[in-house]
Formats: sequence, C-alpha cells, structure tokens
Amino acid sequence: MRKRIVSLLMALVMVFSLIPTTVFAAEHDNQVRVIVENTTFHKADGAAWEGTLVDRWVNLGSDSTIMSCIVDALGTYSQTGAESGFITEINGLKNDPAAGEWSGWMGTLNDWFTNEGFKDFTVDNGKLTAGDEIRVMYTCTGDDLGGSWDNQDKTVKELTISAGTLTPSFDKDTHNYTLTIDKDTTPVVVTPTASNKNYQVRTSVGTTEYKRSAEIPVSDGTVITVKCGDPSWPSMNTNTGAAEVYTVTVKQEGGTPAVTTANVTIRSQAAGAYLHGITTMNVSSDAAEEYGFTDEVDGVSALDALVEAHKLVYGEDFTADTAKDYLVVNSSGWISTIFREETDASGFYVNEGYPNDGKPASSGGGYNGTFVTNTELHDGDVVDFYILSDDETYFDYYTWVDAPAKVTEGQEITVTVKGFNAMSGYRYKTPAELKAAAKAVEGLQLGWVDPESGAFTAIENAITDEKGQATFVVNSDDATGYLAAASNEDEEVYALMNPTAKIEIASSQSVVFKGLHSAQLASLKVYTYTNGVKGKANLLEGIATEADGYKMMYTTKLPVGDYLVEGYDANNDFNGSLVLTVKEGENTFALQRVYQINASNSGWVKDTDYKIDLKVTGPDGTDLKATLGTATSGKGQTWEKTYPSCIFQESGTIEVVLTPIGDKAEDYLPLTLSKNSTETNDKGALSMSGSIPQKLGVTVVAPAGSTVDMGIQSDYYTYKFADQASSVENKQDDTVKVVFDLPSGGKTNFVRVQHPDGVTYWTFGKFTDAQTIEVSRDDLHMDDSVSKDTVYHFDNNVYDLGNIFLNINRQGYLTMEAGQTFELNVLRNWQAIESFFNSQIALPDVHYKVVSFDGSASDVVTITPDEKNSSLADITANKAGTAIVLVTYDAMTHMHGQTSNKDNHMFSAIWPEFTGVFVVSVGADGSAIQTNTFIDRPGTNVTKEEQKYLDAEHDILFYLGSEGASYSFTPEAGTTVTVARSTVGSAMTFNGFTSNGVSVAANGEVTVSGLTTGRHIIRVEKDGLATYQVVTARGVSYVMKDANGNELTSDTELNPGDTVTVQFTGLVSPKEKIAGAYNPRFIVKYVDENGTSFSGTAGMYNFSGTPTYQKVTITIPENADGYTYILSGAIAVIGYDGIPTHRGISYRKGLDRQYGTGASGVLTRLPELTLKLAGWAVNDAKTKIDAIGDVTLDSGVAIAAARAAYNALSDEQKAQLSNYDNLTAAETKLAQLQKDAISNVDSLIAAIGDDVTLDSESAVKAARDAYDALPSELRAKVSDYSKLTAAEAKLAQQKAAVSNVEKLIDDIGDDVTLASESAIKAARDAYDALSSQLQAKVSNYSKLTAAEAKLAQLRQQEKDAISNVEKLIDAIGDDVTLASESTIKAARDAYDALSSELQAKVSNYSKLTAAEAKLAALNLDSIYKTTGDYLVKGAAPSTGSIGGEWKVLGLARSGRNVPSADAYYASVVDYVSKTADAQERLDNKPTESARLILALTAIGKDVTNVGGHDLLKGLNSMDYIKTQSVNGPIFTLLALDSRSYAVSGDVTRDGLVAAILATQLDNGGWPVMKSKDAADIDMTAMAIQALAPYYSKNEAVKAAVDKALTFLSGAQTQDGGYAENVGGTNSSESAAQVLVALCAMKIDPLNDSRFIKSNHSVLDALCSYYVTGGGFKHTASGERNAMATEQCYYALAAYFRMKNGQDFLYDMTDVKFVCADGNHQGEWTVVKAATCTEDGTEKRTCTICGAEETRTIKAKGHTFGEWTVTKKATCTEKGSQTRTCSVCQATETQDIAATGHTFGKWVVTKEATRTEKGLKTRTCSVCGATETQSIPATGSRPSNPGTSKPAENVKSSQTGDNSQMTLWMGGVLLSAAALVVLSRRKKHSEE
Repeated sequence: MRKRIVSLLMALVMVFSLIPTTVFAAEHDNQVRVIVENTTFHKADGAAWEGTLVDRWVNLGSDSTIMSCIVDALGTYSQTGAESGFITEINGLKNDPAAGEWSGWMGTLNDWFTNEGFKDFTVDNGKLTAGDEIRVMYTCTGDDLGGSWDNQDKTVKELTISAGTLTPSFDKDTHNYTLTIDKDTTPVVVTPTASNKNYQVRTSVGTTEYKRSAEIPVSDGTVITVKCGDPSWPSMNTNTGAAEVYTVTVKQEGGTPAVTTANVTIRSQAAGAYLHGITTMNVSSDAAEEYGFTDEVDGVSALDALVEAHKLVYGEDFTADTAKDYLVVNSSGWISTIFREETDASGFYVNEGYPNDGKPASSGGGYNGTFVTNTELHDGDVVDFYILSDDETYFDYYTWVDAPAKVTEGQEITVTVKGFNAMSGYRYKTPAELKAAAKAVEGLQLGWVDPESGAFTAIENAITDEKGQATFVVNSDDATGYLAAASNEDEEVYALMNPTAKIEIASSQSVVFKGLHSAQLASLKVYTYTNGVKGKANLLEGIATEADGYKMMYTTKLPVGDYLVEGYDANNDFNGSLVLTVKEGENTFALQRVYQINASNSGWVKDTDYKIDLKVTGPDGTDLKATLGTATSGKGQTWEKTYPSCIFQESGTIEVVLTPIGDKAEDYLPLTLSKNSTETNDKGALSMSGSIPQKLGVTVVAPAGSTVDMGIQSDYYTYKFADQASSVENKQDDTVKVVFDLPSGGKTNFVRVQHPDGVTYWTFGKFTDAQTIEVSRDDLHMDDSVSKDTVYHFDNNVYDLGNIFLNINRQGYLTMEAGQTFELNVLRNWQAIESFFNSQIALPDVHYKVVSFDGSASDVVTITPDEKNSSLADITANKAGTAIVLVTYDAMTHMHGQTSNKDNHMFSAIWPEFTGVFVVSVGADGSAIQTNTFIDRPGTNVTKEEQKYLDAEHDILFYLGSEGASYSFTPEAGTTVTVARSTVGSAMTFNGFTSNGVSVAANGEVTVSGLTTGRHIIRVEKDGLATYQVVTARGVSYVMKDANGNELTSDTELNPGDTVTVQFTGLVSPKEKIAGAYNPRFIVKYVDENGTSFSGTAGMYNFSGTPTYQKVTITIPENADGYTYILSGAIAVIGYDGIPTHRGISYRKGLDRQYGTGASGVLTRLPELTLKLAGWAVNDAKTKIDAIGDVTLDSGVAIAAARAAYNALSDEQKAQLSNYDNLTAAETKLAQLQKDAISNVDSLIAAIGDDVTLDSESAVKAARDAYDALPSELRAKVSDYSKLTAAEAKLAQQKAAVSNVEKLIDDIGDDVTLASESAIKAARDAYDALSSQLQAKVSNYSKLTAAEAKLAQLRQQEKDAISNVEKLIDAIGDDVTLASESTIKAARDAYDALSSELQAKVSNYSKLTAAEAKLAALNLDSIYKTTGDYLVKGAAPSTGSIGGEWKVLGLARSGRNVPSADAYYASVVDYVSKTADAQERLDNKPTESARLILALTAIGKDVTNVGGHDLLKGLNSMDYIKTQSVNGPIFTLLALDSRSYAVSGDVTRDGLVAAILATQLDNGGWPVMKSKDAADIDMTAMAIQALAPYYSKNEAVKAAVDKALTFLSGAQTQDGGYAENVGGTNSSESAAQVLVALCAMKIDPLNDSRFIKSNHSVLDALCSYYVTGGGFKHTASGERNAMATEQCYYALAAYFRMKNGQDFLYDMTDVKFVCADGNHQGEWTVVKAATCTEDGTEKRTCTICGAEETRTIKAKGHTFGEWTVTKKATCTEKGSQTRTCSVCQATETQDIAATGHTFGKWVVTKEATRTEKGLKTRTCSVCGATETQSIPATGSRPSNPGTSKPAENVKSSQTGDNSQMTLWMGGVLLSAAALVVLSRRKKHSEE
C-alpha cells in the first residue's frame, strides 16, 4: 500500500511539473510593485521634481486594475486623469514645453509598454497578477524610455543577475552564457531589459516563469531562459519572426549538478520491429546514473533516454542490479550489449540525423560522430535506438516516407520511400543534409505503426518499386495514421522505421451505383482517377450486387474525389466508362447503357467510313469524360452483331456525333444524335443510330453587309446552325452571296438574315440542292419607316402581343454563387410562329441589360448571349451583390408567320411595359424568407400548390383609374417590405427601392400600392438577407351599356332585372401559346357573392387583340337588394391537361412536347365591378355623415366627403336625408378644435425663446411635434412657424458643429501615423472653433488629445530617423573603397526604409549616391566576370605553371567550363608520361605533382590514373617533399586534402603539418627557405591556406595561424595591399595569396578590422591592379601579367565561393569526378550473397567519382556428396537414393529400378488328366513370390498335334508319390505359425 501511495504522489508531482507556472517573490504574496519616477526631466530644467517618487508594493483586490494600483501607490500625492484612464499629472509634474512638446507620463507592465490601456489590465481578466511590476515614467520625447514603433528589434539590451559572474560579458548579439556562482549562492534575481520595450521579455526555468522581482532557485546545471518578442505574446508592434532567446547555464563551484529533464520521444527497434510503443516522456538527467551508468553531459543525455527505453521494454526486470545484463556501455561510449543482445551493429539517430559534433572528421570524410554518453537531448527531440537487421553488411536504411498529409479511407495513394545507409550518416552534418542525400529504396514493406504498442501492420502488396514508390488503398481498419517502411527479409532489404507525422484519415462517403440489369449493364468496375490517371485496384472487387426491385445495385463507401467507372454487360464486354465525382454526403449514381451507337448507312464501317465522337454529361451538366466500349447482341448466334456502346448517368445528356471520313467526307455531313435529360431519365437501355446525311448546297443572296445564317430546326426549340461553305460580295449589285452545306433528310430548314440598317428576316422550308434564296432590302425594311424598335399594338396583327417569358422562377428571383453560371432562355410571347400547329418559330434579336437598383450599370453578373441565338444566354456570377436584369427584343419579319394581315409579316418589338425583369443575387440567397405572396383566384378550386402563388409572368394585376394596382400579402414575422416601381416610356427603368406606398396592418398584412402599368419588384428583408417578387400590373378601362346599347355613366342607378354589357379596353392574355407548352383559350368571367356567374365569349390566340372577347353581359338578379351589386372578375383559362411551365424549355436541350396549361382554372384577376342600384346616392350621403363619428382634428376629410356627397344630391334627394343636422354640428365643432390647436402651437413656439442653445432641444421638439400633429390644412394658419424653423436650424447647426468635431476626431482612427497629422489638425481646429459650451458637449475629446500625444512622439521619431540616416551617410567618409560597402549599404537601407516624405528631408543624400557610384566603379562582380571572360577567350590551357594548372584551377573553381579541357588533360597525360620517373616523381619537384593534382581534381579527373600513372605515389616520401623547403609540405598538404586523398609511404598529414609549423619564424611569418630569416608574405599566406583545415582540431596549428594572421595584419600597407617582402614593392600576387588565406579562415576582408587600413581592404588593393578588359598587373606601374592574372582570378574565386557559402577554393569534395575510361575504384561489398542456385549481387561506391556500381555474383552450383540409398529396390518396386549439397544442404533424389523376380524351377502342383488341366508353380528365391501356369489335359489325342509331348523338366505325378503332400503340410504349418504370431501381436497391442 505504501508503494502505491508513493507512486500516486510521484504521478501528481509529474503532472504538476508539466503545468507552466509563474513565480514571484513569496514575501509579496498578492501584491504588485508600483514605481513612479522621473529620470528624464531635471529640476534644473524646470521640473517640479525628479528621481523616484514612489516605490512600494500594493495589495491586489478582485477589482484591481493597473490604474487603481497606481492611485493606491501614490497615496497623498496628487494625480490627474486616472479616472478617465489617461494620467496627465503626478505631484505637479505634467506636460511642460520646457521638457518638450510631447512630454508627459507613460508606463510599463513588467518593463513592457502594453498594447492596451492600463484600465484594461485587471485582476478579474487575468492580465494583472501578483508579482507584476508597474512602472510609471515621465517622458520628454515619447521615445526616450526604450520603446519604439519603428523597428522589430527583439534583442535584450541589458541582462543583470543579482549574484555570480556572467561569461562572456553580456552582449545583445551573444545568446549563450555561463553564470558561475559559489556553492552557497541560491537563489538569484534576473532582470532583463528589452532593446525595444514594445516587446515583452520573460524569464523562465523549464516551464516555470519568474517575475522581475522573483528569486530564482538555482544549482549547478540549472538553465535560465530569457526570451524576448515571442510571436504568440501581445505586442505594441508588428510581431512577426522568431523570438530572441538567451540561455544562461549555471555553474556552481563545488555544487552538485541540478537534475534536469527533457521531454523526449523514444523509439527502439530491433529485428525490423519496435520493442515498445512510441513514447514521449520526460527523461531525467540522472536516469543513467540511477542504473549505474555514467554520461558526459550535465543535462539529459542519449544514454539517459536509452536507460528509459530499457525500462519500457523490460519493466521491473530492469533494475540497477540487472541493468548490465541488458545494456553494456564502456567508458568511451561504445555499446556492446543493448536490449540484452551482444552486438556491434547498434546505433542511434536524433531528430532523423546521425548525431555528430558538427566538426569535420580528421580522416575518412564526414563529421565526428558522438556517443550516447556525450550526446545531449533537449525538449522535443526524437531519438531512435536500433539494432541493425543486416548483421552481415550492416546496410540498414534509415528511411523517410513521403506521403499525403491527409487521405480518406478507401483512397488509393502512392507514397515514396527514400533511405540512406544508417551507418554512413556521419557523412552529413545535419538531418536536412542527410535526408537530401537519401535515395529511392526498392523492396521495402510499407505498413502502419500503432504508436501505443509499436506494432507494425504490413499493408498487403505495398512493396516499394525501383522508384521507391508503392501504391495501395488506405484501409481504415488498419490505418493508424503513422506510416512507415520496414525491412523485407524476402528481398534482403533492411530498414529502420521512421514513421510519418500523423496522417489525417478522413471517412469515406456512402455511394450507391444503381440502375444495373442482368441483361443490360450488368456489372461495374470502379477505379480512382487522380489527375487523369486510372488507379490500379478495382474498388468494387469482392462487393456483390444487391437487388433493387427488378434491377441491381452496388453499395459501398468511397472517399471524396473522382472515379473512373467502367461498365460491363452480361457477356462481360466492356461497354464504356465515365468519370464520376463522389462528394460529401450520400451519393447515388443511376447508370444505364447505350447498347448500340452506329451509322445506319448501308455498308458503312466505323473508322473506315465514319468516326464517333461522344460526350456524356451528368444531371448537373458536368462533362463525364465518357469513353466508348462495345456491346454484342446475339452472342454465339448467326445474327451476332457488335456495336460501339457507352454508359451514361440517368437525367444527364448524351451527344453522339457521327462524322464521315475518308472518301465519304466530301459528300456527307456529320450527324449529331442526342438524348436530353428527360430521355435518359429511367428509360432503361438506349440505342442511338441514324443515317449520316448527304450534303446539299444552298445559296442565299442578300444585301451587302448582311449577316446570313442557315440551319435546321429538327426538334422543338433546337436550332442547328450550319457552317458557311463560302461567302462572296458582289460590288456591282451590292449583294453578298453565301453558300451553305445542309444535310439532306427532309428536316425543316431556316434562313435568317440580319442587317444593321434593317430588321431581322426569317423564312422556313425544306430546301433542295442548288436552291437559291434571295432576300431583298424591302424584305429587311431597310428603306422604309419600320425599324428594330417598331412597336405594334395589334394594329398590324391581332395575334402579336409583345410580351416575354423567361426561365426564371415564379418570383422572378435568381440566386447564384460567385463563379457559377446559369443558362437563360428567352421566349417571345406571342411567338412568331408559322401556324398554330407547328414549331417553326422565328427568334427575335434579344438584348440584355444589368443594372443596380438605382438604374446605374452593374457588374454583379455578366450576360453573354449565344453567338448564333441571342434568345439563349449564359449568366456568369462575378461577385457578391444584387442586380436587376432587363430583357428586350427587336422587331422582325417572319415570312411564314401566323398573322391576321397577310400582306404584312412584321412582328413587333417588345412592348416596353412587358420588358423582361428579374432580380439576381450573388452570394446572398434570401429565398428561404417566407413571403407568402399568394393570389386569390375567384371562381375556381385551386388544387395545385404552385397555382396558389402570384406568378411574375402568368399573373397580371389589372386596375382601373390612374392610381395603379394594389397587392396585399402577409410575409413571415420580422420582415421589412419595400418596392422598386418601374417607370415605362420608350424603355423601362428603375430608380431604387422605397417604403412609400407600403402599409402594414395590425395583423402583419402588407399592402403595396401605386403599381402602375409595367413590372415592379417587391423586396422582403430579414436578418440582413432579402428575397424578391416581380409583379406585373396593367391599367385597363371599361364602358357600360344598357340593353339598347346606350352608354351609361358611372353614377347611373340601375334596378333589379336590368341588363348591362361591360366592354373592357386593354385586357391582354398573360399566357399566350407557347409551342409544346401552352395552348389555352381565355374568357372574361364575373361572379357575384351568391355564385351567379357571367361569361363572355372564349377567345383563342387572338384574345388580346380582339375586343369581342373582352366584354361580358350582366343581368342584375330580380331579387337583388341593397344599393349595390358587386361582382369579382377574372380571366378564366380553358386548356388541356399537361405540365404548366415554360421554364423547362432549353435551346440547348430542347423540350419534350407538352400539351395545355393544366386543369381549367382562373389565371388572372380582373378589377371588381360595382353596379349602383336605386337609392344609392342618398344612402351614400347618409352613410358618410354617420361615418364622421366623434369629431376630432382628424375628422376633416370625413366631414368634407360627407359635405360633397350631400351637395351632389338633388333637392328631392336632400329632402330624403334624415341626418343632415349631424353634418352641420360636426362642421361647427371641427372649427373650434382647429382654432384651439393653432393657438397651442403658437404658444409652444413662443416658449422656445430667442436664445436657442443645445439646451433648447426639448422645447423645440415639443413645438415641432405639436405642429406636425396638426392636419395639413391647418398648418398654414400657424402665425409664427418661421420662428420654429429658425430655432430648428440654429439647433441643428450647433448639433452639427459638435457632431462634426466628433466625426473629425473619430476619423483620426486608432492607428495614429504621421499621415494622421492633417486629420488631427482639422479636428483640433474644429474643436477650438467651438464655444466653451459646445466644447463641453464633445464626447470623444480625450481621443483627440491622445492622438496629438502620439503624433508628437512620431514626429520626434521622424526627426531621429532622418538624423540617423544622415549620420550613416556621413560615416561613409570621402574615401570610398570596397570596404565601404557595408557602410554604404547600411546608409542605403536606412534611407530606403524612410517614407518618400522623409527621404526628401535628408540633407546629405547626394553624398550617398556619389558613394554608391564610386563603389560601383570598384564593382568586384564586374572585375571577376571580365577577368574570367578574358581567361576563357585566351589561349587554351596546357601543362605548366603559367597558362596551365593555375588557370585551370581558377576557371574550374569559379564555376566556368575550362576551354579545351580534353586537350589540356591530354597535355597532362603527355607531360606525365614523359616526365614521371620510376617513383612517379615529376621533374624531381613535389610541387609539380601537387600542382597537377590540384588542377586535375578541380576538373574531376582521376589523379591515380593519368595515362597509367598514379600522381599520389610521387608524394610518398617526407624527405623528398622537404627538398623544396616549406613550399613542398604546403602544397603537398593542399593537394592531399583537396579530396581527402590517401597518404602513402612515410608521409602523414600530421607529419606535413609538423614540417610546416617547424619553419614558422618568431614574428609569425614563414620564409621561402629555412635558411632565409626574412618572412615572406606569399609563403605565410600559403602556409595558412594549408593549415586552415586543422585550425579547430590542433591547438599548435591554431596558435601558429593566429600568430601568422597577426603578422599579416601588421604587414598590410595603408592601401590595403602587400609586398612579397615586408618593406618591398607591393604586388598583386601577394595580395591574392593573402586573400586566399583569409578565405580559408572564413575571414571577410571587407568586415574584419584587422585587415582594413585607412578604409582600404586587401580587395581594394587587388582591384587597383585590375586592367580594363580583364586581367591584372604584377605591380601598379606594370602591364597586364599572366601570372598575376591567374593568381588574382583564383583569389577572387576563393572570395566569391566564401561569400556564396561554397566550399573553400582547395576543398574539392564538391567536384563531380569522372573516372578515366570508366574504370572505377573501390572495394566491392556483397549486398546479397550468391547461393548454389541463385545469383547474388555486390555493390561499390567509387572512391574517385562516387559512382555506385552493382554487379552479379553468379550462382555457384551444388557440391553434392555420395549417393545414399534411402529405399532399397525390390523385385517389383523401385527404390530411391539421395545425395546432399555440402554447402546449402539441398538434396537430390534418384530412383533405383526394380530388380525383377529370380524364379526357381517349375513344380507340378496338380497332374493333368485326360479330361482336366493340371497346374505347375515356380517361386522367386528373393521375395517368395509364386507364379502358376496350367498344364493342358492329356486327352485321347493331342488337341494340337505336334505339341503333345510333355515339356522338358516337368515330371508327372505318380500314384504313391507324396512329395507334394509334404510341401502342402509344410505350407499349412507355416500358415499356422504366422497366425499365432499375428494373434500375439494383436493381443499385445490391445493390452
């Protein structure tokens, strides 16, 4: 139990250790420190006080804020402004001009200028906590306290620590420190100061943060982290980029190192499997020590993590006592046992990289690897421990899997695996470099890793190919998200697993493929289809079809994406394919097939006579990328036929184009066959075939300038335009002749001619070959008054109603999303149709206009008419917004059009009042708003839901009079209704929405009135969205006549039994004939309240243009009572049943023929009729008097109406009126009320007074309200109304003045910049112009003062910025050199960072541009390039010190191609062949060999095989090398190190280094010869070049090089140059060698002050020798010199390589080598050993060029031993023998033939008699087998004469001979014995 409790406590400790905490000084619990100080404005300058006024700790309360804490700390000291959140004064110190314009108070929280006001930092919101430091400081300029908005400097300026010694001394650019404290020191206080206090700076140890006053407990090894400007922290400035992080490691003298932890991920694997789950845990720095191991780091080591790994694997079995049984690590860090396995094939990786110290290895290349004992781990590290699986060649790959970050279950994905030999990782310094070097690995097994258990689940068939790729389907049952590559022992390819970051695996979507039928489309195959590439796996494999009624379907789940679906029929023939897209949610695809696609022309063959082009679209119009297949009918029958086929999606479209080819192409035209969405919807399998038509040539002659079109109208609304074969203009008769190729076949053809100066002309017919159609100017009305705009109102054609229908919904409201398109189809109505019974319809030229609500042009959508048919257009949604679309059409001629005037074939332009109108919204769909825009259809029982609603096109609101129609509806609650009314003249226009004429009743019913003739738009808005309803209105009139035809007035009073005829004028049918859709009749119908109806005469087609159909006769019933007879009217529709819509018509898809308009019913309501009966006038007057009621000021209208009705009566009628006195009394009372009301208003106006101020507002309002309450007719009687308006004007002026100031202040904005100055000034001027009374009313004045304060601060910063730039420019100086570049760049960068306005204020800018010009003249890049060009163009290099190796070296290392490189190499081969001695020495000079090695290495040549000579062998003797004094060792070392070449003989690198060091002089230089005391600049520089690689590895080298650098610095002359001998003449070569030496040490000569004299660097000196056009001089006074040019050029190459981050000039490991004659070098390594039967492979990496080679090791064949009999042969059965291979133990077996029987002599067992056969037997002597034969009966005579003699050796039995009996008895005895034995055996087995 005690152990359990301890475990729980430890768990709690661990949990709490992971929670970030903040620590503050314990003695100040629940307190904050407040400091108030003035350190910038001194008393001597006029300050009230200076220094620290307050420094105290203040208690926190739950309601404390920073501001309240400041007030508490100040105590009795005065302050101003804290209550408003902006302190302006403390203890008498405030803004003071003597301090500066921008002086005042600023503050920090924990030394940070907060990004919000102090009042916003509260205890309650957690922004103010115990231990915080609040510092309030006085500023003179705004930026003198350490904050700046102008930079993103996140460095720490100062870092003070209360105890100990910090090394090195703090510098903001140094980030790692050691704090040395004595053993008794703990804790410490760390106080950092940010360079820019607009960024926060925080101090932490681990996850615990410490406040500025907090004491931090430390011990040996504690790491203190100081971070400034973390992007996740709030800041005043733009906070991008990484934080600056400083670490301080505590070193406590005599102390015990602190135990630290690191949060590390541990992965351990052996034998191709993980040994435990992938574990992320806190590893303690004493974990190794706890188990008896020792590491070499103070923090967490890899060994600590390795111990934790063993604990994970072995649990409690791994103890301090048993640890060494599992893990053995020697003192050097070598592991000999790991995970209980003795092995030398183990290792570890950290963060996917080979752990190393970053230092180049002294030999063998690469970097020094580190051990588990000295590798330190940090938070976030991932460490892999492993035992290699390949224990023979140690060639396990460390792998990386490149896989998608997100996949979907069921998705087929391809991943790539790259790997690198894990044991060779030392070659690369960083994980990134290692990963970049990885190559594709073939043969690895992909699988999923369970991070909890570490289990690896292999993915079936996911083995990488030669590209390292594997393709597989993601199975959600196995997929953990962590994908890895593992070893494949079958292929002998081994890998260390490195799982991917977790891959997001999305779920698949439900998918149903239906419509299948066993006799048609019987089965499917589905594949992924990514970027046009078909996947490998059939995703329906193993999924059976299910029954779906009489059909079949598949049900599955697939990821979102595209899929290739292949269809197969019952014969398993491929019928075609489609590409279908699975989307989120339920997906159902109903599929069918077209089983026959062909041309039916007799004898025609596909792909010989015609070709097939196929296009299949889905229901949404998407191209499904269909391909053809084949289908066979009558399989196996004599009538078997195979046709092209395809599959399609139901409700989509199919288009097949059969195009004649070959010799048929000339005389035939393509045939297009199509199926629209109706024809493919649940129609089963289809057939599409047709006869490809012959070509007809038809000519049209028309006036010049005409556009001529011809084509076929094959189906309803399908116009197929033909291509022109030719077009020729005839200038003589001013015509154009156009020839068309039309298809034969009897289809209806059309001609359309359009001309800019005429109307469009149409004619239809069945044209014939060679026919000519002439169209004249008269046909186009080019010379008469008729134009495109001509409008006819039935005066030309009683059928021709100029209306329009659109395929927009009943509301006339289209919603879209940006980027969407919509197909718009326009129908003229009346249609220009040939007759009532066909579909030969001429289409007008249609125009589209998109406008905003105010009538201005809009670009919310774009409407693009079809190129040929403008009645068809595409709407493209461009951007969010709402617009109105107006659609009109022109007049035209249809030569065969249905008309009532046979001499005139004109059809009107659109009537302006019928302009097509709809609203389109993009990105703002308000269609969900319930408008409830119903319409009453009297006299009919409406049963169809869609007929209950008002239809924008089908319904017209007819009205009488001039006020317009009204429409009432009740939208859902919470809506607002407005209306856009059109204005109709020659065109229809809109001018915005208004609420005028819109009223709302108490029950929510909305009435929109004033709807005059035209179309109007009602808008219903709610919650920021809107929906729209287009309404069509039309004014009409009527006259009434009695039975005798006399016209009646409106006041005529009728009697019951009277008959009247009502004749309307202006009625039109809103739903004229639409071919294939509508074919109705119309009748005027009126119904009284009792249901009695009266109907006119039904009209069809010409209802609108024929008055006869627009009248109705009404007989007043005899029993009618009351004073009126009221009837409701409508236009009734009489038609055929069918689909009542034109909105399904598409010019692209056509339309199935429809009939009628639905059930008979009422379409459009007519105005109500009220017939006046006898007594109506008297009753009307009486009713109006009674309606007056109680008299109020509002009774004036009612009283006036009653008076007018009374006055209209005759005297006789007046006498009948009984309530006239009530009228006169009401008039008297109204007069008194009006008088009193006027008096009251006058009094209220007088009460305003003459001095109007903002305080007068209530009095002014009272007067205004009283005045507005007066009826309009009384307002003119108010005597002093002008005083009210004057007071209102003055009040408004004052309010506007205050409002203007507030707006100007708000316009400043929150982000105050220098550009805000004019806005601030405008606000200040406007404020100052106000009276003090009005100033007090300005609510946001504090915002103005704050902006002014910020602006002043910015001005100072501006001034400082300009000053800074001017100082940087002055710092350039007058003597510009290459060393000036950084100074010039700093000045330029600072200048460019200024705004253009500030740049103009920099006074010395011309000095900067002059310096830049001078620097450009010294342009190093140009010198480098020009000299390189010069060398390339010069003589081809050949062997030699000049014009040879150094030229080659310079060009090659500068990245240029060496000219005539092959010729140069040939010269080297020739030279070496002639010069090399038996020891491969050249000219008895080691430098000859070294020089050639350097040049050949630079161009990638094998120095070990130069014409069969090994140049390295010539450098195998130290004595020989030293014959050239120090020069020999220097260049030998340079040559050998150029590519880490192997040394030979007694030569070692250490020996060469020692030989160089031995000759160094006391002054640090090197002489040319040992005996020469004077130091030589060139030799000193070259010695440094050779020693540079050993500088960081060898202390003696470091000391020598440092000393030499000091010497070179001292020897440099004031012009930056060098003389070969100190004090001698300067030369370019000396400067060049020094430059190479500095580059070897990575010292930038332009930035290191040691090598800059009088602002001149060695590069400046080098450039002074440059010769224009390329090349260098030896001395300043000399000419161009070849040696100088070559040395200076390769020196520049060294410089530019260093500048570009490339390897040093002489470090040529980056050179790609080519081995001579392809003869690679290096040892072969067996990758796969050959066996007796299988070939093996071996690889090698060329030590010269790095090429990898693989070769086959032939199978060895078996080594068999002797045969061993495994089964002996018998007389009748074969035997066998086996032999075994001594190498692989394979066996070989061989048969041994059966021996056959060894029979004895025949023995007669039965004597033959005369009548019976006898028997004889013989027995095998080996196996005892017997053989028996019969002996023929003796008989009286032989049956076969000549053979009756007994056979020889056969003895006949005789009487008394018992020899056979003896044998028989013996057999019986033997049989009995055998039975006894068998019996005993059976008994034994039973026992």
